[in-house]
Amino acid sequence: MKTDFIKKPLDLPKEEWVHNKLALKGGPAIIPEDLRKTNFPIITKEDILQMQISIQRSPEEVVNEFTEKYRQYVGANYAISTASGTSSLHLALVGVGVQPGDEVIVPAFTFIATAQAVVAAKAIPVFVDIDPVTYCMNPADIEEAITERTKAVMPVHVHGLPATLDRIKSICEKHSLKLVEDASHAHSASIDNQYCGSMGDGAGQSLMADKNFPVGGEGGIAFFKNEEDYQRALDFLKESGIDYRMSWIAAAFGISQLERLPYYDAIRARNAEYLTNALSETKLFKGPFVPQGYVHSYNMYRIKLTPERLGLDDLEDYKVKEAVQELLMEEGVFAREWQNVPIPGHLPFKNKKGFGNNYPFSLSNQESSNRYDINNFPNTLQMLRSTLTICRELRSPIEYERIQSYALAFKKIDSNPEAIRELVAKYTSTKKSYEKDARLG
Repeated sequence: MKTDFIKKPLDLPKEEWVHNKLALKGGPAIIPEDLRKTNFPIITKEDILQMQISIQRSPEEVVNEFTEKYRQYVGANYAISTASGTSSLHLALVGVGVQPGDEVIVPAFTFIATAQAVVAAKAIPVFVDIDPVTYCMNPADIEEAITERTKAVMPVHVHGLPATLDRIKSICEKHSLKLVEDASHAHSASIDNQYCGSMGDGAGQSLMADKNFPVGGEGGIAFFKNEEDYQRALDFLKESGIDYRMSWIAAAFGISQLERLPYYDAIRARNAEYLTNALSETKLFKGPFVPQGYVHSYNMYRIKLTPERLGLDDLEDYKVKEAVQELLMEEGVFAREWQNVPIPGHLPFKNKKGFGNNYPFSLSNQESSNRYDINNFPNTLQMLRSTLTICRELRSPIEYERIQSYALAFKKIDSNPEAIRELVAKYTSTKKSYEKDARLG
């Protein structure tokens, strides 16, 4: 039988590994190639048993049970389970009253579904730059983006760090705008003990199989504060005939996985804290910033590179990032960009074709041709040049020795600045990430 089970344990990490020859130069990798895979989600006997129970019930009953249990967990007033994260965002926007031709303010750095959900609601995404420290929507840029057509602001809790909702809420209240959270990375993330998804007028959240809280395959959930908005979303589904129903199989898996979510959260928090502390002992690397009172869910872990602290400030930052990524991959740590181009630079927004004849972009009365020019978002561009991300390798409940090994890999590279210089010297034709075709990965 083919199995994903790793049959061999990792060696216990040793600090002297930091002084070994780099793997790229023929030395031993921190994590051997046959031990680099991590498994998530974990399927247990509880999941199998829940499927056996659920198959004897109607699909509607299973989905309703999941919806109610997760709604209570998050602390939202109303909820509708959906077939995907994108559909949940679409439904949340429609529910709070977004109409064709309205504008919705979104961050320039997110997954493309954030902005595509706005287009699905036949509204127009208006992008603002990110905060250079949190990488979430910069509240300072919101008011400048507001026009007479603005209906809502949709901050994204990027990678699981809650956006600065107190400031964004104040702006929304001042201008009578709706606040819709994109909580797709933020399962169990919170501000002052209030979970993301429960703080806005509406929220959408992805529950797909590679998220911190996975259902069986694709899935999502929309949350609402007010009954009126919840009912508007239900009426939209009925009147439009759009089938956004979550499958009962996804819901059944979600019911059993929800019981283990606090455990997964605790493991991720422990591992992230360990890695952040280890990176603070290096010159080149810096872990995520988390404000006081905020709980980061670490759906992803973004690492800031500070070449100037290692005497590499004469090198171009994006080339240093590429060299570090190459070195890390050889050591067995899968460091990624995740996104390489600001979302306004992706083809659907560069071309503005929409549903045909440029709809809904044609509804805008603003003709500014450079509205989606990526150079309008300097903080996003700087972040893309100087950061790397660890994704599912921290999401799964990995062994403690694995997170220790990750830390040693970063320390090993930090101890070899000359290797970074050598690689950068070879990158004669390397482009900045956002000068390449947009991609995810």
